[in-house]
Amino acid sequence: MRPIRLTMSAFGPYAGEVQLELEQLGTHGLYLITGDTGAGKTTIFDAITFALYGEASGENRESSMMRSKYALPETPTFVELEFLYSGKRYRIRRNPEYLRPAKRGGGTTMEKADAVLEYPDGHAVTKTREVTAAVREIMGIDRSQFTQIAMIAQGDFLKLLLASTEERKSIFRQIFQTGRYQKLQERLRSTHSALQSRYQECKRAMGQYLQQVQPPEDPAQAATLVLAQQDSLPLSEAIELITCMLQTDQAAQSALKQQADALQKSHAKAIGQLTWAKELEQIQVSLRAEIYERRQLLEKQAQQQAKLQAAQQALEKNAAIPGQITQITQQLPQYDALEQKNRQFRKKQHQFQALESTVQQLKAQQAQMQQKLTLAREELKSLAEAGTQYEKYNARYQSTAEQLERLENLRREIQSRQTAAAELERAQEDYVRKSGKAQAFREEFTAQNRAFLDEQAGILAASLQDGVPCPVCGATSHPHPATTSAQAPSEAELQRLREKSDQAQQQAAEASAEAGRLRGTEEALAQQIAQMAAALLGELVPDDLPTAVSQKQTAIQAERTRLEQEMQLEQRRMKRKAVLSRQIPEQEAQLEQLQQKCAASEPQVIRLQTELENEKTTVVQLRSSLPYANRTEAEQAAASLKKIYEQLQVAQDSAGKQYQKIADQIHTLDGQIQALQKQLDEAEPIVPEEVQKMVQELEEKQRTLEENQKHLHFRLHTNRHALEQIQAQAAQCTELEQQIMQIGALADTANGTLGGKEKIMLETFVQMTQFDRILMRANTRLMIMSGNQYELKRRTSAGNMRSQSGLDLDVIDHYNGSERSVKTLSGGEAFQASLSLALGLSDEIQSNAGGIQLDTMFVDEGFGALDEDALEQAIRALTGLATQNRLVGIISHVSELKEKVDRQIVVTKDRTGGSRVEVIR
Repeated sequence: MRPIRLTMSAFGPYAGEVQLELEQLGTHGLYLITGDTGAGKTTIFDAITFALYGEASGENRESSMMRSKYALPETPTFVELEFLYSGKRYRIRRNPEYLRPAKRGGGTTMEKADAVLEYPDGHAVTKTREVTAAVREIMGIDRSQFTQIAMIAQGDFLKLLLASTEERKSIFRQIFQTGRYQKLQERLRSTHSALQSRYQECKRAMGQYLQQVQPPEDPAQAATLVLAQQDSLPLSEAIELITCMLQTDQAAQSALKQQADALQKSHAKAIGQLTWAKELEQIQVSLRAEIYERRQLLEKQAQQQAKLQAAQQALEKNAAIPGQITQITQQLPQYDALEQKNRQFRKKQHQFQALESTVQQLKAQQAQMQQKLTLAREELKSLAEAGTQYEKYNARYQSTAEQLERLENLRREIQSRQTAAAELERAQEDYVRKSGKAQAFREEFTAQNRAFLDEQAGILAASLQDGVPCPVCGATSHPHPATTSAQAPSEAELQRLREKSDQAQQQAAEASAEAGRLRGTEEALAQQIAQMAAALLGELVPDDLPTAVSQKQTAIQAERTRLEQEMQLEQRRMKRKAVLSRQIPEQEAQLEQLQQKCAASEPQVIRLQTELENEKTTVVQLRSSLPYANRTEAEQAAASLKKIYEQLQVAQDSAGKQYQKIADQIHTLDGQIQALQKQLDEAEPIVPEEVQKMVQELEEKQRTLEENQKHLHFRLHTNRHALEQIQAQAAQCTELEQQIMQIGALADTANGTLGGKEKIMLETFVQMTQFDRILMRANTRLMIMSGNQYELKRRTSAGNMRSQSGLDLDVIDHYNGSERSVKTLSGGEAFQASLSLALGLSDEIQSNAGGIQLDTMFVDEGFGALDEDALEQAIRALTGLATQNRLVGIISHVSELKEKVDRQIVVTKDRTGGSRVEVIR
């Protein structure tokens, strides 16, 4: 990856938009990034890292802090990077989250973080996470790997050089991601500890289950159990003892079961005898009850016989009912004829009532229409003058509208003059302020100019010598030479004061011109307002013109409201007059029609009244010849007689059936009484008291036996469960012992705690392998930089067998053949060693990443500690890195480097705030 163009806007110390054409630096070799401390040299690498991954290169710089504190509020913050990778050109633009002015209204709003990556074929990826993932896919490394490969920070690698095994292990864990090996160590250690805890818990559980074993009745077994519970008996013997106790109790349980079965049979037989004695008593009770019931049935049979005779007599008394029913049935057609006459009469009656009602309604409508017509004629007479005043009101209304429009124009002109007056006042105040400022700048420039001229004379006087002519006046004696002043300005400062004074004078002149223009506008408006007010309000214009205009508008508006009301009233009168003129002829025609209808209805009323009287006479004669009012009453009478006769028949049948039922019940009871008496005669005698005593004795024996069985069952269940758990825990303890031995050996090996061995953990061992490869790569550079004097070497032997080791670092001095700690190196030697270590680490990480192409790298500071020879050797080593299409950027403010490196990126602080940068070839 090689950067081509970098654009930074409001980023870090860069207040505005800065563009670096990095392509001008070429494709290989060294270049220098130099400038003032804090000017923003490292920010260039931060910007490249931020553009690629959305984060700065350092862990202490967050992307949300990237907005420049020197930037104007409206200047956007973003970084845009164009770079080459594998010969293809990519462009990426990214901005952090920051506050910016709101586009609508006041205040600020949060600009969300965003990113866009453009591929060589033109398609693009958007959004921060998606762009970061795409960059990782293109380059094959993440931000952490990129910063470790592309940026060599001298301070960080000096810490790595001088670190102890524990400190270096922590650093390598982050670089090489060896934390998984540390987690494996901790997991093995925690697993071993957990297994030991489980083993102790298992042994404790066996002791608890042994304490739960119930003592047997055999004294010898009970004494041996006490020894086992006191942990004075081997586990195998304790298990054998409990097994023997269980066998003894199982035999005793079988014997108790046989005794319980025998008692159960005897108890069942005794209970059967008691049950039979109770049944005999119940038979006697049943026999007495059935004899009593037979006596009751005989009494009911006599009563039922009397009821049967009464029902037969009643039926004979009403034997004429069937003939009456036949007579009523024969008269039913006559009732139908009566109903037909009634319907005809009601129809005529309804016709007469409807016609009579219609005539009454016509007469009422005729009277109502006559009254309505009279009122309409009177109202039309009162509206004879309607419409004569409407045109007069309308002309006056149109005139007031024109007056209101002219008054509104006057009001707007008054507001415009007030606005112009306010602007004039502000312009005058602005002129006074800028005029004073220009005067102050003019006085300051005059004073500083005088001091500058005096200072020039003092500089010239400083070179005067007695006897030598003055270059100004030619005198050879100089009794009173001018002196220099510490407060005198430089020529550049005097020039800035002249520019400020001229600018202030120009601003004052512009403010004066603006105030004059506004005064002319205000006076023109005042003249125009006076003319309009005189035309609308009279020659005497009132002092409070806005109030007078408002009052005039209010008065005219009130007059317009009154005119609107008068016009509306006149329009309603005109409309009403037209309506009445149309309605009166219509109402006269309707009245004539009603009169004609009333006259035509009178003959029809007389004819219907005569027909109604004739129908009524016919109905009365037919009704008097029949016993019932209508067919329904006749049918109801026939049905009632039929029901009475049927009830008498049913009563006779029911009484006969009830009499026969009672006779059948008496016959059944006679058979039951004979059967019960036979059972009593054939039964053997039983004494219930003796049988009950025998039952109680048997139940007492059963209770005692059940208690013994429960106690024995509890002991068997408890001891059997305890034996199962003890055997299970014993098997688990055996398995845990094997696991503890295996895991313990692995944990001691991985954590470097094996007795008599070096204290090297698994993670340290993995890091040692990586460290050796780094040292091999680093030594190729260190030998060049140190003139073949120094070579780094990992210490292979520990100082003792108690502390952790494996990553301690020594240095071999080939000049004297000694081997000592790297902490004995001088400052310049330590820089050479740390730089070599950093380069070796970068090469190793790049090699592990596999297939990545980074054509640019940065080295940050540390060169100030080197003498001239060491600096030359360091540059020679870095030049070796910069071959074959690789650019190496040195970030430093060491002045010697400016002479040795031609291509430079110079970063300069501006006094006005922010920094600027340029590329020098």
